[in-house]
Amino acid sequence: MFIGTLATACKGGGTLEQQVFGVRLPLLMAESLNEGNFAMMRWVFAMCLMGVVLPGMARAEVDCSAVQAAFRVPVPAGVSDDPQGALGCSRVALEMFVANRIAVERAVPVSDPADLHGVWLSDLVLPQLIGVEVSGQEVLVVAPGPEPDSLKITQYWMKAVEPPANPLWSEDAEYLGLVAEVTLTKPGGDTLVFDGLANSIKFGSLQLEFGRSHDLLIKTRLNHFESRFGFRIFEDVLVLDSSMQHPITRDVQEYSQTYTRIAPGAAELALGTVAVFQFNQARYFDCLTHQISDGKGPFVDALGEDGLPGLQRHVEKRIRLSAQRKRISNEMDAAWSRGDDAAYDRLRQEMARFAEQMRAIYIDPEQRAFVERFMATAPVACPDIR
Repeated sequence: MFIGTLATACKGGGTLEQQVFGVRLPLLMAESLNEGNFAMMRWVFAMCLMGVVLPGMARAEVDCSAVQAAFRVPVPAGVSDDPQGALGCSRVALEMFVANRIAVERAVPVSDPADLHGVWLSDLVLPQLIGVEVSGQEVLVVAPGPEPDSLKITQYWMKAVEPPANPLWSEDAEYLGLVAEVTLTKPGGDTLVFDGLANSIKFGSLQLEFGRSHDLLIKTRLNHFESRFGFRIFEDVLVLDSSMQHPITRDVQEYSQTYTRIAPGAAELALGTVAVFQFNQARYFDCLTHQISDGKGPFVDALGEDGLPGLQRHVEKRIRLSAQRKRISNEMDAAWSRGDDAAYDRLRQEMARFAEQMRAIYIDPEQRAFVERFMATAPVACPDIR
């Protein structure tokens, strides 16, 4: 029954948006859940794209091995290259851009909470790389909790283009894209498996995506901690074994998500770089995050003598000024709407000072040389996946 419905969902008529995001796929997901095949449901999206949608799409002329290396995607058994496939990859290779299947199969349970400490970048990148979903990527920050053997997990959605509803960067260049926070206390036994924490999760209040419906969709996808979940590790890959309730029957179905360990601050610097220079997030964010985390690669090598510290100073200054500009602009609009001429004039002067600060960046010889060197390297820093 499931396979037959899969064929129907993938081969049905209509636009790409209707086939992937419209009625057919949600109905297929509901049916797969009713049949107890939630694990299969998570692959429907990728399988539809790889088997049906992608043959009708323009393919990037790129070598699969280059994309695998840039995005730290493991090479599966079998043949990875397929000149006719998306990203130049075979179907089995593309599956690794959804989750690290090697880690899912080989990961071992975690008994010591300290093994989870660090920053973890989601391995789910396929939909944005092939251009059927807008860019965004999950990051988990795991730190010691307030009590012995406890953990604090902070979950972020990394989004370079801010939705109009609210800013995602503060004027102190702090990223604000919080999804949820949860504090865990090690349960009895030798493994870190937890019952649902629906009553103790602190959810972020900001809108992280354009449009409320898409924002809710992303937050539903990221809702890992409401039902029973646990952690396993394979080398530098974290496997989150979680579960989700069927929206109608409330039956619990299980799934696995994988994350790669990265250096603290690498994701924020990569995202800020993408935002400041208005790069394509799908192409650059994950790729630059790994190079910054490793401290090497074509991007890092081209930064010159000042390297990553110089990039951080430049990016943070630009982000602070951008956040200030948005605040001043919003306050000017509000002052104009209420007819407050004094406040409007004061804010206009503040905007003029802001403009001078931005001008100083662009005319500074060192800053100009840095930006020119950076922009010259960008085209070869990460594979062109368009």
